[in-house]
Amino acid sequence: MFISYFDDKRVVEKNRTAAEKKLKTYRDQIATAIAENTKTISEYSLFHCKDFELHETLAAVKKQFKSVKHVVLVGIGGSSLGVEAIHQVLDRGAVKLTVLDTVSAHAIDLALKELLSYKKVEQYAICIISKSGKTTETLANASVLLDALVAEKGESVYKQIMVIGDAGTELMHYAKKRGLMMLAMPEVIGGRYSAATAVGLVPLTLLGHDVDDFIAGYLDASEERFESLVVESAARIASYYKLKYHHYNFFAFEPRLAALGAWYRQLFAESLGKEVGMQGKPVTLAMVPTISTAVELHSVGQLYLSGVPDTYTDFVTFDDEFIDMKIARTSKIASTLKGYSLQEVTAALYGGVMAAYQERQLPYRATIFEESLPYSLGLFMAMRLREVMYVAKLLEVNAFDQPNVELYK
Repeated sequence: MFISYFDDKRVVEKNRTAAEKKLKTYRDQIATAIAENTKTISEYSLFHCKDFELHETLAAVKKQFKSVKHVVLVGIGGSSLGVEAIHQVLDRGAVKLTVLDTVSAHAIDLALKELLSYKKVEQYAICIISKSGKTTETLANASVLLDALVAEKGESVYKQIMVIGDAGTELMHYAKKRGLMMLAMPEVIGGRYSAATAVGLVPLTLLGHDVDDFIAGYLDASEERFESLVVESAARIASYYKLKYHHYNFFAFEPRLAALGAWYRQLFAESLGKEVGMQGKPVTLAMVPTISTAVELHSVGQLYLSGVPDTYTDFVTFDDEFIDMKIARTSKIASTLKGYSLQEVTAALYGGVMAAYQERQLPYRATIFEESLPYSLGLFMAMRLREVMYVAKLLEVNAFDQPNVELYK
């Protein structure tokens, strides 16, 4: 993974050194927790995927659902965004994913029509995911979907359904009564930190992705060579907060990374957007995370490059491992691009954007995935999880609660 930075001149080395010093105790605590496999802290999300029972579960799921052609994930926020992010990048068309997150009769109708078109119920699997077991959107969608499927296909549908969440909830009691597969996630791990628990890994296994490679990347994020980069990035982000930057723009230069931006947006916003800090004082610093793609270069690119103040851009991209195409040397349409591959054109556009940002003195971070994509995604997501924890420590806010999310519920 290649990471580079172009900073506001006020973000100086001494700030990063001070942040490293402030984080030392917390970093040591996490390192000790990993070494001792401590399962009682929220940071367990960084290494839970080493758990032997989890790997046994993934193997059993893979064996039981080997005929699946379509996975329906019923869940919202942390219950779905991680899976969507990874699948969007890795999807090769072998197994389809449908996500039912917000309440939408139209979306359920489309999903039902497709599911009912399969001749055998073994061709689809349904994952109902709710940590609390009380998520309004999830319960509403699951109720309508399951009732309609059972009415058409009978109770054989139940063997294709699994429920993932905290043990002992009403949803789990329902699952037990119906004989559904039940998978408990660690209660100490919050939803937005759950991509490398059963919440993310079970659907990814059903979708046929290389979960082992993803986990390898995820766990490597704890190595010193990557963890030190996390500290550096966390110090930078905290510096931009303190300089009163208000806009954090996740720029998915490869369009398939847009869902990864949505995953990161939730992580960033819920973890760092607080009214009150750890010392009980009002929080006055805030950054609003947004998502852009290369399409924005021809829409709001004019706005970005005009020098919008207080905006920090986070570019993320990769070269495709499997697909590239060349522009014919005989092309009459793209005469100035003859003989170039599409990836070469993309690289040139990317380089041009970097140069433009530097010319306009617009700060950014740029990340390029260089390893295999499952590994890179695991590494990236674990680094970003840890990074947000570190930023929260530097800003003295609680990275693991979300009191205001409960207001609308």
